[in-house]
Amino acid sequence: MSRGIILVTGGAGHVGSHIIEQLIQQDTGHKIISLDNYSNGSKENHIKGAEYRKGHTKNIANLVPETPDIVYHLGEYARITPSFNEPENVIDLNMVGTAAVVEFCRNRGVGKLVYAASSTKFGDDGSGRNQSPYAFTKATNVDLIKNYGIWYKLPYAICYFYNAFGPREKADDTYGTVIANFQQAYLDGKSLQVVLPGTQKRNFTHVSDLARGIILVGEKGRGDGYALNNQEARSITEVAEAFGSPIEFEKGRPGRMESGDAPTKARDELGWETTLNVTDYIKGFLKDHPKT
Repeated sequence: MSRGIILVTGGAGHVGSHIIEQLIQQDTGHKIISLDNYSNGSKENHIKGAEYRKGHTKNIANLVPETPDIVYHLGEYARITPSFNEPENVIDLNMVGTAAVVEFCRNRGVGKLVYAASSTKFGDDGSGRNQSPYAFTKATNVDLIKNYGIWYKLPYAICYFYNAFGPREKADDTYGTVIANFQQAYLDGKSLQVVLPGTQKRNFTHVSDLARGIILVGEKGRGDGYALNNQEARSITEVAEAFGSPIEFEKGRPGRMESGDAPTKARDELGWETTLNVTDYIKGFLKDHPKT
């Protein structure tokens, strides 16, 4: 990849910060820019050596006067259950914002747009894409980007994220991730809340593996179908039990019931593999935070 500019939208978020961290560690000489509205990102996730700009992706053309060589687009609304309660916000961030990013890439002649899509579209035999405002907008954005590739020859690559876990996860009753919320409940001595039926499975994938995968796709990938997933799916109950804390089952929206069959293009074409699994990560967490 030639020296130039790399833009990461959502660069102050969980996965985005790890992408920037790995890009900085590669020391390619690129200027790394983050664009984040900080609705979910945090200044605590800033990585030394990158430039951070605050703003909505729908204003990307004004906020980023430069022309990046590559855009890693992660700056979207990223939770399933809360999306039912705020569809207007989901549409604004995921559809209005992403449409602006795609147009930015087309108008500026960006070398490649790498989109972080959602694995929800593969769940429940393909019906997962219509099961929440979040899933619908993410799947629709995939269609938009692929059509821009057809209509305007926009260079793109599409990755599918699977339940990221690892450092810089956010614990929060509304927007927190499963593992982060379980960790916080464990530390607080509280029961772990599992939405019924508890048998729903997820391909929990360590954030460093996700970041390495999307960078690899940015360097060598082309087109759709780069699933970045740990191939071993675990039920939510099984993951909760690994903490050894009391579990309380509650009614709610469990999201998709099954993760679905993931495309193997990232492994077959690029040789990407995961290196960390969620049970070993939990064991390490428990070792570092023993109960007294």
